[in-house]
Amino acid sequence: MSEGRTGLEATAHRVVRAVKPYVPVSAKRQVKRAVPKRFHRVFDPEWHRRTIGNIDLWEQIGRLQFDFLVQQGLRPEHSLLDVGCGPLRGGVHFIRYLEPGNYYGVEKNASVLAEAEARELTPELKEKRPTLAAISDFGFSRLDRRFDFAIAQSVFTHLYLNEIVRCLVNMDEALAPGGRFYATFFVNPDGKQNLSDIHQTDAVVTHFDRDFFHYDLASFEWACEGLGLTVDYVGDWENPRNQKMLVFTKE
Repeated sequence: MSEGRTGLEATAHRVVRAVKPYVPVSAKRQVKRAVPKRFHRVFDPEWHRRTIGNIDLWEQIGRLQFDFLVQQGLRPEHSLLDVGCGPLRGGVHFIRYLEPGNYYGVEKNASVLAEAEARELTPELKEKRPTLAAISDFGFSRLDRRFDFAIAQSVFTHLYLNEIVRCLVNMDEALAPGGRFYATFFVNPDGKQNLSDIHQTDAVVTHFDRDFFHYDLASFEWACEGLGLTVDYVGDWENPRNQKMLVFTKE
């Protein structure tokens, strides 16, 4: 980023802060919708982080993902596919740890990904040559790489089952033999016959057929039928939103 652009943004931030208290909330929302996302940083420098919510848990959840995969055997020489990497909450930790060229992050929201690349990647992290790709259909084959590890933190929690099947079919082709794909989900302990909402925490309610979604293990076992993947329930991994962990292993 040039010094001139930085100076202009700093001036814009000062102006926005000065007038913001006097602008009605409804007007703020209308202006934000009308302004291209690449300029949202003028109104909110952390807008890309807010797209995944829980900004107060940014460091905690980012570090939690990293620590968990290292405990599961992730090493610097391994290749990692970060599915739904978003604004790189976990990505910055993985990129720093892995050898150059071994981190691949895919995200459907191209604007968020571009902002994360500009805001979250320090010169040190850019030297690690991470690959960031805007992919909305789980088309991992376009990355032209087989992966030792993959992770999807809070992705299946927002997806219909058919979308999860699409992800797994493509992941089957993306994993190296013996590769492992870790994915979080909200548990429906009573199986598909339970159509009721579930209070996962005091603040999180999940649903049978709308976001946030919950699933039982049998649904994922069914999704793996005919694929070269097996699924196992890992369970608790200290996620503050009560998301549990699954692991899909490439046979």
